Amino acid sequence: MIENSRIESQKPATTPICYDCKYFRGAKVGTCQAFPDQIPEQIWSGEFRHNIPFPGDRGIRFRRNMTRAFLSIPEAAKLLKVNPKTIYRAVWSKKLPAYKVGKVWRIADRDIELLRL
Repeated sequence: MIENSRIESQKPATTPICYDCKYFRGAKVGTCQAFPDQIPEQIWSGEFRHNIPFPGDRGIRFRRNMTRAFLSIPEAAKLLKVNPKTIYRAVWSKKLPAYKVGKVWRIADRDIELLRL
């Protein structure tokens, strides 16, 4: 099991540049194709925007993912065949990354897999 101190800390689950990247693997694991072990703290915290070379990035840079799919909490609950309250609890306890857009919580499709594990 990979220890990820970021998840346990009070830092945000992701930074906008990582979350929108085509190569990002999800907030829980905190990795991407450029950094398969762990995204460096400077990129994760937003201090460094990974659109220019960074040591150890294997030649892979930020590339916007234009096909990103987001689900509402009721949609995620239906997909996972659980009560929506289960999804809300996972979001509130920070086990599931989510973003509030207006009055609706949105969850990235790739992060839904975190509850299936």
